[in-house]
Amino acid sequence: MVSNPDATLKASTIPGLLAARCLASPEAAAFFSLSPDQRWQPVSWSQFAQKSRLLAVALIAAGIGKANRVGILAPTSLNWEYAQMGALMSGAMVAGIDPNYPPDQLEQVLRLLDPAVLFVDDHAVLAKIPQDIRDRIKLTMIFEGRPQKADEQSVAEVLSAGEAAASNLAQRLPEPQDAAIMVFSSGTTGSPKAIVFSHEQVLSAVQAILGAFDDIEVGTVLICWLPLANLFQRVINFCAIGRGASSYVLSDPRDLMKHIGSVQPHLLIGVPRVFERMQAGITERIAHLAWPMRYMVQWSLRHSRKCALMKLSGQKPGIAAAIFWRLADKLLLQRLRAAFGTRLRYFVSGSAAMPLWLLEWFEGIGLPVLEAYGVSENIVPIAISRLAARKLGAAGKPLAPNQVSLAPDGEIRVSGPGLFTGYWKATPQTTERVIENGSWSTGDFGQLDDQGFLSLLGRKSECFKTSGGKWISPTRIEEQLRRVAYIEQAVVLRLNSGAVAAILSIAKESFEQRTGEQDEAGKFPRPAVLSPLGSEAIRTDIGTVMEELPPYQFPVGIMVTFEQFSIATGELTTNLKLRRSIVAERFAPQLQRLEDALTAASNGVQVKGSAPGHKPIMILA
Repeated sequence: MVSNPDATLKASTIPGLLAARCLASPEAAAFFSLSPDQRWQPVSWSQFAQKSRLLAVALIAAGIGKANRVGILAPTSLNWEYAQMGALMSGAMVAGIDPNYPPDQLEQVLRLLDPAVLFVDDHAVLAKIPQDIRDRIKLTMIFEGRPQKADEQSVAEVLSAGEAAASNLAQRLPEPQDAAIMVFSSGTTGSPKAIVFSHEQVLSAVQAILGAFDDIEVGTVLICWLPLANLFQRVINFCAIGRGASSYVLSDPRDLMKHIGSVQPHLLIGVPRVFERMQAGITERIAHLAWPMRYMVQWSLRHSRKCALMKLSGQKPGIAAAIFWRLADKLLLQRLRAAFGTRLRYFVSGSAAMPLWLLEWFEGIGLPVLEAYGVSENIVPIAISRLAARKLGAAGKPLAPNQVSLAPDGEIRVSGPGLFTGYWKATPQTTERVIENGSWSTGDFGQLDDQGFLSLLGRKSECFKTSGGKWISPTRIEEQLRRVAYIEQAVVLRLNSGAVAAILSIAKESFEQRTGEQDEAGKFPRPAVLSPLGSEAIRTDIGTVMEELPPYQFPVGIMVTFEQFSIATGELTTNLKLRRSIVAERFAPQLQRLEDALTAASNGVQVKGSAPGHKPIMILA
């Protein structure tokens, strides 16, 4: 460790942050990447800086500088990081573009960015870009493959060159107020919008986050596995530079659990859907244990959850309970935690709120989940949970230098140095509407308690009233519905009649195990209509998980589909958020059929709500 781990944070630009890191710990490992033979190869901070300079010099030689925008359209990789830092050293602004965008969104984002330089993974990706957009790109940099045209260069060839003459580099280094990165909003309610942040704004976020997580230092191990087009992962990687943490880079997020045991991270960032899948995977393995062991593990989970929640609330378990808790931890829970390595201290979750039951489950096994809440329009996270200051179900306490307040209707508002100045290429009228008196309305309903914890109550645009006059926040209901093992996604909405309905995307294999319905070949048949057995199983399982909610929140109509929502088909954003309008549009005919069935069942009387004993009307998409 260096004597003053925060000395690097005095830098005023991102390249300056890296330069300070190279002075503080030049030979410490910055990144690890997988070689073709699946071995982790380290890259030191000094090596990372040197290779980034090679790309910067190549960009400057091509006439790229402060007036230009650079796009990176590729999966997460070490080359991605070289490209970003090299572009920032040249003085250009960098935009990450998620390669998983559907074609229409990819085209929209590229037209909005209009890049002078585009880094792409290979020529196959380049072929997906409309020709008129490609014609406007001054230079294309290829990660994998050889150049095929005069305006293309190979990143591998640039990085394999010797130390480049960097006489022009100092003249191109950015100023603190210069544009550094462009990010795109998630696009849950429409097309992604472009947002630009300066170097000083990025470093403001780095300082705020590292102030909350003071256990990150030289030697801390992280896994870089989320898309680098995602603001969350990019800022975490800038934080790693600030403190000198080492990041293992995974290009395929599906390989996370394959490598996590060998990497042994100290903390892991993710999104709620990932943690749901982790929990579901462990629960499924437990269910396949022999009866005595299965009972012991399930009892240990329940007992440990109860004791952990007592401790978190300031209570002390009794002597006997504490003894059993220690035994359960030593004999069983340590084995569960070992799936994530032996050094993991906690998880950090962003992008959306975690379900309370899931937070409690991870708390019970001894791996707390610290939630962070933010919006794309403010680069500094609005609120963060800390190990020493957390409340399950709350996003944490507001993070300085933000100023957080609630509007009269409960909408969360934020101001501070991390706030954007308006959407890229937006009209002045649009900018004036979205930012009022230097404060941004997030679109989220929230609540601040007496201890200063901020809780999220739902998206303002998604909440609705039933015909009975009750307010509904779909997120809370969807969280409960997804507790059913075979429900992959749930979308709760208001029908024209005012009734609460749900669209359920069901995993075929898991549902087969639940119902035992198979054809002669042992496969799950896609029925033309839901069988009585299948329908009753869904109603029973939904009724069980919905018991914690008031009766008026029970869906009275349910549409079931065995098709999975995905980024490619447009129902999910690239960070796995639901695009509700797309889902509702896709299933509009089926929803009308469901509404007709509800009307017929009620003999023309509007259905205002359900109840635990009520059997919802169910149709198959």
